[in-house]
Amino acid sequence: VKTTFGSGNASLCYQESTSPFSDYGIRYCTEAIRNDDLVLRDLAATYTNRGIIHAANGRLVDAMTDHNQAILLAPRMGKVYVNRGNVFHQTHEYKKALADYDKALELANVALDIVYYNKSLTLIRMKRWDDARTALETALEINPKSSRVKRKLQQFDEPEAKPTPAVVNPY
Repeated sequence: VKTTFGSGNASLCYQESTSPFSDYGIRYCTEAIRNDDLVLRDLAATYTNRGIIHAANGRLVDAMTDHNQAILLAPRMGKVYVNRGNVFHQTHEYKKALADYDKALELANVALDIVYYNKSLTLIRMKRWDDARTALETALEINPKSSRVKRKLQQFDEPEAKPTPAVVNPY
């Protein structure tokens, strides 16, 4: 269950980050960051939500800046590490992506099946097939109904090719 905290602008920023098909939500995020009286956790969440929107629109440097700021504000918020890990994945910095996914798993305050799934996608990019399969199997243990995890696992059993990388999922 996802929760929105903070001001109206922060809530609108969060809503926009859940389906960031345009960068329209950046305005709400920036307004909340600049002008709203947010508690530290909400401010960090707003930074990472803006980072999700930036990343979805190809502005990876801006996304990384926002996720880094969120980590400075709330270093125990697991979703920020997932989101920054996703940007590292997009920039082909796979070891850094894995480190962030592992940090999110260590904090354990996020949907762990999503983290394991995203981790598997990075491991696939690194051609670490056994580790990728293990991550997917763990994701499926956590969420046995996940059709995308089942589909990705089925690719391991197809004789012609190894699983194809997919887009990582923002948290």
